[in-house]
Amino acid sequence: MKTMIDVNLMGSFNVIKAALPLMKDRKDKGPASIALMSSMAGQAGIYGFAAYSATKFGLRGLAEALQQELLVNNIHLSIIFPPVTETSGIEQVEFISVLTFEARERMPEITKIILESSPGMKAEEVGKITIQGIKSGSFSIPCRLDGRAVAIATAGLSPQTSFLMASIEVVFAGLFRFVALLLQWKVYEIIEKYNYSHKKQQVESILDERLAIVNQ
Repeated sequence: MKTMIDVNLMGSFNVIKAALPLMKDRKDKGPASIALMSSMAGQAGIYGFAAYSATKFGLRGLAEALQQELLVNNIHLSIIFPPVTETSGIEQVEFISVLTFEARERMPEITKIILESSPGMKAEEVGKITIQGIKSGSFSIPCRLDGRAVAIATAGLSPQTSFLMASIEVVFAGLFRFVALLLQWKVYEIIEKYNYSHKKQQVESILDERLAIVNQ
């Protein structure tokens, strides 16, 4: 838990703290950007990722507050919400900062079931969308259509630089909230069914053991 907080939240905070004086004193007063890498787990909590989601949700709060504080300096914040991401060369690294395919193999079974419909993305794809989003001055940068839907459902008081996207959020907020509730109920159903099945298997195993002892 502490490692995740140090890497995901405090690490980002410390880098920004070190870079901000230079960014504020830059000679070229044109737009500047700060980008924070969150996760779809930073938009909605996911079973098995309490600590991870907490650090990624924290980045959103950091980005929203800093965006207000740095408007006068013409510095724009962007926060990226990638799904499960395919990376290379980190098979032996414990999952801390990025939700990778390798990390998914070590997830609780319930989490695997919940995320089985999420195919994930390649790191190159996430990188390309990130650069495009930063260049366009977007605050929230989802990486897929489902991420866009979650972004609309969870927009809240987040900044929005696009009039078109702001209009879509206002018009469709209720609909996407309804869809989000349906998905949440589906997740709860998965959890309840899994726990019931697991307890049933435990009881059957105990009964089989006792029956075997009786028959000896």
